[in-house]
Amino acid sequence: MNDKSSMAGFAALLDQQLRNFRKGFNPGDTVSARVVRVGEEYVTLDVNSKNVGLMPVADVTDGDGEITVKRGDTIDATFVSMQKDAYIFAKADVAESAAMTSTDQTIQHAFDNGLVLDGTVEKEVKGGYEVTVCGQRGFCPYSQIDRVRKPAAAGEENPYVGRKFQFVVQEYGADDRGVNLIVSRRAVQERELQVARDYLRDTLDEGQTLNGTVVKVLDFGAFVDLGGVEGLVPVREISWDKVNNPNDFLKAGDLVTVKILSLDWERERISLSIRQCQAKPLKPRTPEEIARDAEAQDVADWMEAHKGESDAFSSLGSAFDGLKL
Repeated sequence: MNDKSSMAGFAALLDQQLRNFRKGFNPGDTVSARVVRVGEEYVTLDVNSKNVGLMPVADVTDGDGEITVKRGDTIDATFVSMQKDAYIFAKADVAESAAMTSTDQTIQHAFDNGLVLDGTVEKEVKGGYEVTVCGQRGFCPYSQIDRVRKPAAAGEENPYVGRKFQFVVQEYGADDRGVNLIVSRRAVQERELQVARDYLRDTLDEGQTLNGTVVKVLDFGAFVDLGGVEGLVPVREISWDKVNNPNDFLKAGDLVTVKILSLDWERERISLSIRQCQAKPLKPRTPEEIARDAEAQDVADWMEAHKGESDAFSSLGSAFDGLKL
């Protein structure tokens, strides 16, 4: 084999090897790595990349201080970070323990400080829902999944399972049964509502007109959500027509325009009107009223037709001879 063919073969082999090399790693990626060298601080690893991998010697040192790997060994390593031109790895079981510790600290910090965490509703279980928060399995009771829980109708998908929400950690700790993590989505909603209420206290005024959503219809009226607070539309203020049954006029979810009649923040009572935002219909005239108006118009027409005539009438009554009065 001549030099040119040897170089071409080497170049092809090198090119093939480079194509198979990893160009990078994501945190948490686990690879099978070969030990190249065991140093004083780091174990050098071949991680099938142009850059070497480094692992702290402490990760492969047992309780007696003995290093448990040697050159040529293959170990599972989890990528942690990048340091200059080297990839930093941790032994897989050590990385998992460190990740769990980090998760515990995150959840504990949120619990101690009332912070909000993202979570995913995995499935419905007895009494509530199983929720994953920061990789940890938790429980959200039915009463805490929503301010107004929406049960799934027959044949429909559960409105919560598979969805991501924000949760407040209500209980967190461990006992002989394992980790106890209880979360609440409703607590997050209540916080948001309180912020909205504070804002509305400063912006709402009597006589103001705004849009709202009907949330409940009862015999004595309808409750309307104004974006954080609810007001009552009494039966008499639902329509200009006579209202015997409010359900004939409104249903939950309807968008309505209302006028604020009164505000009582101390008792948290807001009185609203729908009908005062609508044009008042004209009252139908009775047959008697129609006939009376027609007769009056006949008189007016006769007077207009004889306007300016010089004949004198013997009496006022004779002026209207022939007219039906």
